[in-house]
Amino acid sequence: MAETRFDAALDREPVARRLGDVRLRYDAELLIGERVPSLDAPALIPDALVLTGMAAAVVALCSLVIPGLSGGLWGTLAAAAISAAATVAGLRMGGLRRGRRGFAVNFDQHVIRIDRPGGLRIRTATTLVPFAEVTAVLLLERGPGQSALAVAARDRPWVLVDAVPDQDRAQLERLRRMLEAAVGLIPPAGA
Repeated sequence: MAETRFDAALDREPVARRLGDVRLRYDAELLIGERVPSLDAPALIPDALVLTGMAAAVVALCSLVIPGLSGGLWGTLAAAAISAAATVAGLRMGGLRRGRRGFAVNFDQHVIRIDRPGGLRIRTATTLVPFAEVTAVLLLERGPGQSALAVAARDRPWVLVDAVPDQDRAQLERLRRMLEAAVGLIPPAGA
């Protein structure tokens, strides 16, 4: 029954192609949302940290190899520590940024698959949430002028769509209503 309610809602109000940080597509029995990283200045921070770590490693190595550049033991150790800290921080931030975050709503199997980054670089943690465990579909305020869409299940919210500007709030509300219909939170018409 959930498929027919969702299909009817989808026919009345089509899903936007892009909403916040997620690209949406409807494929047969699936609604798929894939995070698309933005290309702004904060996106460059992880790469800048890795480059800083590499530069500090070169300084530490040069102070060991070239006698005239000797910064002493403490200078070499400081450069090595800066190198390690910057490299690890950059890799961690880059992994979280580049990590796959998305979701797939499977209307045939009545389940939502939620993918989120986990680990240093490429690991993804996947959680399957059956429709029966979804207690609410929430609109969250994420700061001035931005909202998010989450499903509440297992005593926590799972963010599906984030960084939606206020001008796209109507599309976000439309997606919320469609997901509520799909998981059975909205009673069927005439019930």
